[in-house]
Amino acid sequence: MIRLTGKAITKRYGATRALDGLDLDLASGEIIGIAGPNGAGKSTLMRMLAGEEKADSGEIVLTRPDGPVQEVWRRVAVVHQEPHVWPNMTVEQNLAVGREGRWFGRVAPDPDAAGAVLERLGIAQFAHHELADLSLAVQQRVEIARAMLSDADVYLFDEPNSALTEQESEALFATMGELAADDRIVLLITHRLNDFVRSCQRVLVLRDGRISGEINGAAISETAIAAQLTATHASQETASTGSGRTARSVQSSKPVLRLDRCSDRLGAFNAVSIDLMPGRIVALSGVEGSGARELAQAIGAFRPIHTADGSKLRSDASVSYLAASRRHTVFHNMSVGENLAARLGGNVIGGRGRLLDPAKIETLARRSITRYRVKTGGTELPITALSGGNQQKVVLGAAMEQNTDIIVIEEPTRGVDISSKADIYELLRDFAAEGRSVVVFCTEVQEIFDAADEVVVLSRGAIVGRIDMAGIADIPTLADLLARYESGPAKVKAG
Repeated sequence: MIRLTGKAITKRYGATRALDGLDLDLASGEIIGIAGPNGAGKSTLMRMLAGEEKADSGEIVLTRPDGPVQEVWRRVAVVHQEPHVWPNMTVEQNLAVGREGRWFGRVAPDPDAAGAVLERLGIAQFAHHELADLSLAVQQRVEIARAMLSDADVYLFDEPNSALTEQESEALFATMGELAADDRIVLLITHRLNDFVRSCQRVLVLRDGRISGEINGAAISETAIAAQLTATHASQETASTGSGRTARSVQSSKPVLRLDRCSDRLGAFNAVSIDLMPGRIVALSGVEGSGARELAQAIGAFRPIHTADGSKLRSDASVSYLAASRRHTVFHNMSVGENLAARLGGNVIGGRGRLLDPAKIETLARRSITRYRVKTGGTELPITALSGGNQQKVVLGAAMEQNTDIIVIEEPTRGVDISSKADIYELLRDFAAEGRSVVVFCTEVQEIFDAADEVVVLSRGAIVGRIDMAGIADIPTLADLLARYESGPAKVKAG
């Protein structure tokens, strides 16, 4: 048996106490879930186990059958929510990084083992493709493959299936179960409560830097976990009902942006027509390859979009675009305050002589922290010290401060807890209520239900359905309608 223990672990970031005397006792042979709201200390604990952070006090001990391990992090493999891969290298080359050749006693990577793992994860056909040319879902599976080839004692999965389909997720959980059965410690951090239910034998609840509760075996349920996670958040019900759609009424017959038979230069979508109306949140829905994500990127000016006559689309509407991965939206080398101000022009944060005005930046950052409900110990803290949900609120706040006509955001609450989801949806509704438009690309039915006023469904590059959410009463109805649209030619009406 392998055992991982932590005793009285503390970690501070300025005035914020991320871990507050945390005790931990984990054993191999089972999948253990780590649940907790954003800001609870999950990310800090993960970085500490991986050797990316050092505790201010306390200790972490890994004990194998042959004795304790000196450097724990060397025996820990992490699958990050945001894939840590090399986009300019092929999938095969990514798997070989850190395992190259017989160099100072290292053993060369086994190509057969690598091929078997790629086959098992369903990405063997991409072995010689550069990751920059592949989807986020494939990149996520490459990260998983790297972990599986590491022969570690501890496997830490941080939102590992956030970009995977249901079928791919099932295969991943089966692999995690095999690792646990092979006498490894397997940890799962996720905000998808059902993932805990279907995969874990224990769930530890982390709150305010400590383990505040534990749920075991048959007692593990979404209700039991949510009850502990939302003990101080009475607004959970509001966050899951989609009732915010009725809170605003912006009437205008003039669209903020009109797309009339527009197409993608590379053929990701064709002859698409959409009116983005003020005061509305439009969700683009479709499986990977449907063209929905690419359409969101095109509306966000991240890729060219052409009109019916072949010319580039021209519009007076200003737009802010936020990608799905926070690796592409957060300035990791900057503070919280700097991230909030970094996208603004000199007319907002500049002083005399075209120089930045630190006082203006500080004033804006303090106001934004309150306005966008960011939980942080101060504007000067590094952005990486914040939880994923609070980083996302900083990113969204920075985009809203740009005062554009449209915000386009991919998977706005990917890897975000219940209370932060409610905050983000409310911020998007506030933005739309000012007579602007919001476009979200969503891969989860729950998020579409919670966030959207209308849904545009794509399949094979074409719009196959439109749904007015005012006519949708519950999530099962929406899920059924989306499935019918995506499975073939649409002959259904909604809303």
